[in-house]
Amino acid sequence: MDIRAVDLSSTTGRSALHGAAPVTKLLSFAFVLAAVVVQQNLLVIMAIGMALSALAIGSRLRLGLVFGLAAYPGIFAIVFAFAAAPDALTGSLFVAKAMTAALAAVVLICTTPYPQVFAPVQRIVPGVVGDAMLMTYRSLFLLAEKSDRLRIAVRLRSGLARRQPIRAARAAAAALGGLVLYAFDLSQREYDVMRLRGYEGRLRATLPHPLDPRVDAALIVAASALLALAIVFRLAGAGLTPYSWLPTAGALLALLAVVAWRLIRR
Repeated sequence: MDIRAVDLSSTTGRSALHGAAPVTKLLSFAFVLAAVVVQQNLLVIMAIGMALSALAIGSRLRLGLVFGLAAYPGIFAIVFAFAAAPDALTGSLFVAKAMTAALAAVVLICTTPYPQVFAPVQRIVPGVVGDAMLMTYRSLFLLAEKSDRLRIAVRLRSGLARRQPIRAARAAAAALGGLVLYAFDLSQREYDVMRLRGYEGRLRATLPHPLDPRVDAALIVAASALLALAIVFRLAGAGLTPYSWLPTAGALLALLAVVAWRLIRR
């Protein structure tokens, strides 16, 4: 996962979803995740997935990044489905639920900067845990840059890996060990700098106000509607199964409408 691409998407986006309040997006994510968990109808899960896809397209997110990240849990779900699913329909349900839940999480992190995602959590967990979340985020960028430099150095010093695989493996192992030592040294230096600047055991991350309260209200209503739909279809059981194509058809029409709108805007 390229965390730098995710951060660029969350901090430079200018869509309505980017401007919504982080707490609203976290609450909506919780509603959608609950809808995926309680639902056992494949068509309803597909409807939720298409609704999230329409949201991602309408927010002008990089579709390769979004769907690529959402596909990772699907790979493990396929393995689990082959091992535990009694039939193909149940296996498809496992994969669809995993990818839909992952898609909701990816849309959240691609439209909300990392500090804003963990700022509400920081107020609940102990101070050292919340501070570690924020400082780890910064350290990941420094380690990613260091890793890129080491990778280039390994290629230059070991030559072509196909011609000298043993030499390349040794250089890669040495570079990895150096990166681990650099991470320990980086954490110690960051802590020393924070203490010199007056760190007393708590970092505060402020939450921005929503740019348009109507977007926040619409987001909560839409997420609540998805959760209510999932609960109704779960409680009704076989009674609503013949009509489960209706939410899928509605989500498909919404997805096509968003795609057409994006094409017209271009």
